[in-house]
Amino acid sequence: MQIVGNPGGLFHLRDGAVIAVDSSGSPGAETLLLCSGRISEEDWTAALSGGAETRSHQAALIARGTIESTELQVLAMAAAQDGAFATAAGDIERYLVVDDDPIDVLLPVPDGVAPDLLLQETARRLDALASLPFPLSPYQERVVPVCGTESPALTAGRREIIAHATGRRNARDIAFAAGRSVYSTTVEISQMLSEDLLEIAPPATLISPSHWGSTSLRPRAEVERAADPGIDQVTSLPTRRPGRAISDSQNNLRPSGWHALSDLFSLSETESKHAGL
Repeated sequence: MQIVGNPGGLFHLRDGAVIAVDSSGSPGAETLLLCSGRISEEDWTAALSGGAETRSHQAALIARGTIESTELQVLAMAAAQDGAFATAAGDIERYLVVDDDPIDVLLPVPDGVAPDLLLQETARRLDALASLPFPLSPYQERVVPVCGTESPALTAGRREIIAHATGRRNARDIAFAAGRSVYSTTVEISQMLSEDLLEIAPPATLISPSHWGSTSLRPRAEVERAADPGIDQVTSLPTRRPGRAISDSQNNLRPSGWHALSDLFSLSETESKHAGL
């Protein structure tokens, strides 16, 4: 099932279960493998060659002894969950149920995951991000380090985020550069913003607006609201303050992509079965 949107996504289904989610908004399983250093380019090239013969790239990787089966399965599941989050955190226009020949999935989730369970996990992640004191969109705000954050007490992961926070990268860009999931990277950046380790890049630092998504999980600045009083604020989240509850329904605070994704899974269920996905 292809989700057309910004960034959109491609949900691979087999016997009613999701075996992979590809989205330009999140690193795929192979990107996580290579960028994180779990395997080398040589190992991946060999797996592509060997997998073409055995029809299983996972088996080819495991046979080389560079990664264990359990770790590979966990990583494939993590990539699928991250792809679903990336799709829901953006904008969705429409969907297509592709009934052509199945697209080869290099690293699928072996047994797949039920769509309703994937949606539940996606909702949990959106709600967790929205509950932070400084929620933000994976695609919109670009960040820079706050002066004086070069502390040896910082974790290696946070130091890496700071190194990639040039003012020209949003959370999605940093996730790709670091070889990490876009969800965990977005959450970490949100926490670092609230701890004054990072700050939103000033306008002079920003490059032209990104095409990765226009839906923000964080309200725009008051000056932007004043400049455009007619701006639609339906999909924005209210400003959070530590210890302050939100009276609105949590479901209504999720970005528009979430509502569309949930509806599309329901609408496409019959079509997917008919198409044999």
